[in-house]
Amino acid sequence: MRSLGQIDGRKKTEKFVAFLITQKIKTHIEGIDTSLDRWEIWVRDEDQLGAAHKQLEAFLANPNDAQYDSAIQEATRLLEEEQKARQKAAKNVRRIQPKNSVVGLNRGPIPPLTLTLAILSGIISLLSGFMQPSANNRWGQLTVSELSFVSAADFRASKGDPAASLKKGEIWRAVTPIFLHGGMLHLAMNLFMLISLGRLIERLLGTPRFALLVLLLAVGPNLWQGLAPEWMSGSPNFVGISGVVYGLFGYIWIRSKLHPEMGILIPMPIVILLVGMIVIGFTFQFRDFHPANLCHLGGLLLGIAAAFVSEKR
Repeated sequence: MRSLGQIDGRKKTEKFVAFLITQKIKTHIEGIDTSLDRWEIWVRDEDQLGAAHKQLEAFLANPNDAQYDSAIQEATRLLEEEQKARQKAAKNVRRIQPKNSVVGLNRGPIPPLTLTLAILSGIISLLSGFMQPSANNRWGQLTVSELSFVSAADFRASKGDPAASLKKGEIWRAVTPIFLHGGMLHLAMNLFMLISLGRLIERLLGTPRFALLVLLLAVGPNLWQGLAPEWMSGSPNFVGISGVVYGLFGYIWIRSKLHPEMGILIPMPIVILLVGMIVIGFTFQFRDFHPANLCHLGGLLLGIAAAFVSEKR
C-alpha cells in the first residue's frame, strides 16, 4: 500500500475515492489533521499508483467536474455487487466440501455398531476364557464349541473336515469367530484398531452400509481362512476380528488416496506395519503364535475392493 497524496475536506475526499472505485482502483483513507479536515489517501495496489496519480491531478484541477458527481452512487452499487459475489462464492465453497468431511467424524461417542462389536468381542472373549475355558466353566466351553468355525466334535466325527459344522446348517460360524480371541493382548490390539477405524467409517457410511461392509469383511476372510488347505496357511482353528480390522484399514486407506480432500491421512508407518505383518505371517513360522494370515490378507483385499466399488456408486 502506497501513499497517493492528501485532499482537504472529507466530502471532497470521499467523492474522489468513490471515483477511483469506479476505475477499479481500491484505496484507504486516513485523517491526518482534524483541525484542517485533511485526509491522506493510500492506494492498496502499488501497480495502480501511477494511474491513481493521474486521476488525482485531474481531480484537483477540476473537482467539480460532472463525472465526479455521480461517483458515490456508482461506487456504492459496485461495492454491493462485489459483496454479493463474495457471499455467493462462500456458499459455493461450502457446497463443494465433501458431504461427510472427516472433521468431527472421529470425535464424540462411539457409533452404535462399532460399540456393539467391541462389547461383544470383549464379553465373549472373556466368557470363553480366551479359548481356554476351565473344566468347570460350562458357559465358556459352550461358547467355544458353538462360536468357533467348526466344533471340535464335528471336526473329529468328520475326520478333519473344516466345513463339517457349516454343512449341518450352522451358518453363523462363518461370522462368530470374530468375537473370540486368544489372549488379552490379542483382544486389546484388535479393539483399539476396531474402534479407531470403525467409528470413522461408520459415521462416513452410516450404520446400515457399515453393517454390510462388516458382514462382508467377516464372512469372506473367515471362509477363506477356515476352508483353505493347510499349505495355503488355511486352518479352521482361528479366532479374532482382525480380518474385519484389516478390511476397514484397506477401505479407508484407498478411499483417502482417491479423495485426499476428505482430510484422512493414514501414516505410512502404519501402512508398512500392517502390510508387513501379513508378509511376516506368510514368511515365517512361529512356535506359539499362529496368525490368521488368510483372514488378514482376505480382509485387506476385500476392503480395498469395497473402496473402489464405493467410488463407482
